[in-house]
Amino acid sequence: MPHRRNREWIVLADKAHARIYVRDGVNGPLKLHLDEAHPAARQKQSEQGTGRPGRGFKSTQPGRYAYEDHADFSEQESAAFLGEIAGRLNDAVAHDKLDNIILVALPRSMTHIKSAMTAAAKGKIGEEWAKNLIGVAETSLADRLIALKA
Repeated sequence: MPHRRNREWIVLADKAHARIYVRDGVNGPLKLHLDEAHPAARQKQSEQGTGRPGRGFKSTQPGRYAYEDHADFSEQESAAFLGEIAGRLNDAVAHDKLDNIILVALPRSMTHIKSAMTAAAKGKIGEEWAKNLIGVAETSLADRLIALKA
């Protein structure tokens, strides 16, 4: 049986940014594979499609109230962006480009990614941490990952 390398993909994500690092071997150097940003996921609701929500009143009460806006455009943009990242992971698993996925994202971002992953890709998740390391410098990222494992 041929010996396989441990090809690890480390996925860092938040609602508008994603980075994927590739590492061959357990303690191999990290190589940046993907660095994407989706600025629409960071925009305010009023910048994306609507202004203030409508206002209403009841004939039995003297005051007015604002209608709640049920369309959260930044959340929809974030879900679409993270779904694209999950699609890249699905493709990598389908083409046997990785053996293990380490997923590092805040809970909501992690939920969006995992919900768009195939069962085969989910099976490759070796570790997952609910942390936001997207802003960590590349030089100290390996040390931060080791600290999370400890």
